[in-house]
Amino acid sequence: MASKFLLEAFLLICVCVCYGHLHVKQPQGDENSNSEGLEKVCTEECPEFELLCSTPEYDVRRYKSALWASTTVSTLSLSQASGTTWSRIHEYFKGKNDQNIKLPGTGPMVTQTREPAENILREITVSVPLPRNMAKHPPIPDDPNVVIDLVPETVVYVKKFQGHSPRVGFIADKEAKNFFKTLSDNNEPFLGDGDYYYVAQYDSKSASSGPKTYNEIWVFALNERLFRVHEFNDHAEQAFPTCLQKDDDRLRSWHMLDQADIPVQALARKQCSQTFCKPPKLCPEPEVKEVKGIDDKTITLKKFTDLQYTSVNPYTCHYDTAIIAGTEPLAQHLQNTGVPPSEVAILCIGSVEIRDELDGKDGCQKFYRVYVARGGASGNKDQDFHELFLDNADAHGLRSPKTKEVYHLKKNPQIQYFYHKCMGGNMYYEPATTTATANVLVDRLKEEKKCFLGDHIGVWEHHPQSRLFDRFNELSIDADLDCSDQEGRPEFTFHLPLSKNYNRHEPKPVFGDRCTTYECPNMSVAMRVENNLRLMKHPAATWVCSNSTSLSCSYEQAWEKALQPILSYINGKNEDNVRMQMTKPLYGQGYSGDHECVRLFTMCMMLPKEYENNPPKPVDDLVDFRTGDKESYWYQSTFVGKPTADVLNKHLTRMTKQLDELKTFGVNYTTEHLWIGGYDDPDEEEGLYEIIIVNQQHIYWKDSEKVEDSEDKAEEGEYPDEEVLDLVPKDCRLPTCNPVQVTKKHDNYIEIYFPKSKGVCQYVKGCGHGSPRRALFLPVYKYFNGNNQEKETIGDIKDPMVFQVKIYSPEEELAGVEACEREFQLCASLPSAYADKDIPKPNGENMATFDAGDGAHGYAIGVKGSFNSIDIPATTIRLIQTLNAEKVKYSQDWLLIFAHMDDFPKKEEDKTVYFAFLQDQAMTDGVHPTDGE
Repeated sequence: MASKFLLEAFLLICVCVCYGHLHVKQPQGDENSNSEGLEKVCTEECPEFELLCSTPEYDVRRYKSALWASTTVSTLSLSQASGTTWSRIHEYFKGKNDQNIKLPGTGPMVTQTREPAENILREITVSVPLPRNMAKHPPIPDDPNVVIDLVPETVVYVKKFQGHSPRVGFIADKEAKNFFKTLSDNNEPFLGDGDYYYVAQYDSKSASSGPKTYNEIWVFALNERLFRVHEFNDHAEQAFPTCLQKDDDRLRSWHMLDQADIPVQALARKQCSQTFCKPPKLCPEPEVKEVKGIDDKTITLKKFTDLQYTSVNPYTCHYDTAIIAGTEPLAQHLQNTGVPPSEVAILCIGSVEIRDELDGKDGCQKFYRVYVARGGASGNKDQDFHELFLDNADAHGLRSPKTKEVYHLKKNPQIQYFYHKCMGGNMYYEPATTTATANVLVDRLKEEKKCFLGDHIGVWEHHPQSRLFDRFNELSIDADLDCSDQEGRPEFTFHLPLSKNYNRHEPKPVFGDRCTTYECPNMSVAMRVENNLRLMKHPAATWVCSNSTSLSCSYEQAWEKALQPILSYINGKNEDNVRMQMTKPLYGQGYSGDHECVRLFTMCMMLPKEYENNPPKPVDDLVDFRTGDKESYWYQSTFVGKPTADVLNKHLTRMTKQLDELKTFGVNYTTEHLWIGGYDDPDEEEGLYEIIIVNQQHIYWKDSEKVEDSEDKAEEGEYPDEEVLDLVPKDCRLPTCNPVQVTKKHDNYIEIYFPKSKGVCQYVKGCGHGSPRRALFLPVYKYFNGNNQEKETIGDIKDPMVFQVKIYSPEEELAGVEACEREFQLCASLPSAYADKDIPKPNGENMATFDAGDGAHGYAIGVKGSFNSIDIPATTIRLIQTLNAEKVKYSQDWLLIFAHMDDFPKKEEDKTVYFAFLQDQAMTDGVHPTDGE
């Protein structure tokens, strides 16, 4: 009777006022949902929620983040727990707190439990929401058994039931069993019949006969952390309740509290839980000792002798991503090895400081090891300390940090000592709380001059995500009891770096039905790095490509110009008159110099499978093929939006920053091969795009064999006494290419001929910034696009453009040529239409025209690689030494560097850059513009 009275009295205080906010969409299913009537019993403050959808049997709600007061007991039944739990929370609400204030009544009262197994006692937690206006500064309970919980946004299944309040404990297990069966019959994603369930009790003043209550059973469905795990592994829809799995994106966005708003002090624990590891869990049983000199009872020294664990080393610099990335491979391993869920007692995230002398200074300064620890009940003892390796990382050039090999050297790995400090909360959502608790532990140990491995701190999480209230966690530091392992340890200030995605509100892009409407490459994920950054494996394929070489000052313009030749080709403009379907995505690459206007834009489309091995030959000179005879690998980041220059730059900057951080793990990339993949038209506001950066060591593109048209060959009669060969590549085709020709081959150099041409040269002086090629490009592009005295749009620049470097005599070098006085120029040839026309006069400064009416002969060597990867001074010296040894006479005024533009990525070792000197007196007047011309 006393229990009955206390429970009824408590319910009179804990009544509620609001049923939350129902918005976005009307509930699906039965109009008489399980939320109907809730507003009648919520007459004071209740937690806010959104009714996502409903079925005839239950609702799906998303509760907003909120603070709750909780207390836990171990007892025989729900009914027996009511008196103790009610008394503790009631006293807290009445004023037993550090502010000595009385809190207004709220509701519902929620009982968290699950059916006991292998033990007649059950752990029962009772929780009540705190008033929302106290969220930033909640009163701290005087009773250490009453704790404050921050419960993040959570989706739950809800089914209401009626019952007299004192009898709810007797019928709740039955109601929960029936509800679990209903969810299972409906193929709902949830954690199983043995999971936690929640009894929410509301007072009902509308009942005409007796003190009936409005009761609900809640079952955990999803929170952001679990959603991110599914999203990271590209199967987010599997986590959605069934009534949300079609045409509903609401669960792709989540609200998370700002870390500055988390009341860290109020969430601290005054004592460690004694109920967290009751059956059915099998926890390790350490020997626990007090730490001498420290009166904080939440800090202990633990000795483990039966700790079995499996670990994985995610490739990330960020704490939140480590949790998300490590979850699925660990769960899959445990399932494959037959370890039951009851044995998984602890999830531990170890934060480790990188050592510069082992791993270098480039990249992130922390890495993470994610463990699942077991109680030692079963499993092969040979696998007590088992490490997983993600996705054959070595094959992709990734590795674990070398620091990992030395950070945890133990004299006896079977016996491990840790300093621990307990805490509450949910580790994914409360890094601020975790950091503050860890720093308290470190400071206390330092005060007592304890030795520990401060470059490694572990976060131990003891509960599954479905446990919402009174969670139990620990911070651990490896103990160094004899102080023998202190030398070489770096200074360590504990903090938990978070990814850019941690507080993002936009959902990760999904491909949806784009690849059901169109044929797409059969790509697969080789490595998941961050939520929106992946290493992709692309199958061998044949691509049709085209170039737009006229100036475009928007992505849409460049895209449209490059797309037209491909559209013509697949619509029948080929030798077989074959019409083909377009594939997606279309890949584009542009070269813009230091300006958003793009001169050269290349577009490629994968040929449909049926034409891959025998593609119809193109008729248009601007259309060409590329083939990949092996799988290729590239880093990919997707986004939704309109691909303006600002948007592309923003996403590229974010992507390259992520890749730079991952240099710790062996990531090595270059933006030389940067492509944009488009699944939609570029003028769409919500188009889907991907940025790809090619992994150089795994790209296998090569040119397709082609039949040269007669018009592409050198004219007969031109140097008839010499062997005339087109310089690579084979796809250098008129009218946009003016191929340099090989006239004679020697063992260590070649003789070349630049065909007759007209053009312009842009001249600059450098200031020691390396190659100034980029500073030269834009004025030349503007000239061809109409920035000349005749305001004439000239058209395409002929390939190749030639970069020229002034060579100084030894006497000049010894005299000291200032860096800013060094001379460079870029020369570009006009289209063949200007063979009999005057050259438009330039407007720009330091620009002059040239007319090489007889062409020019020279001597060259070819070097495999790119402009960015080749050592230019060393190659120049090699060319000079070669020609001097052969006693070749050449002009020592200017070094010429050129390469034919390629319009799809190849391995760097497949590219060739040419270094050349001209024969004496070969250059014509006007080719060397002087300052002011």
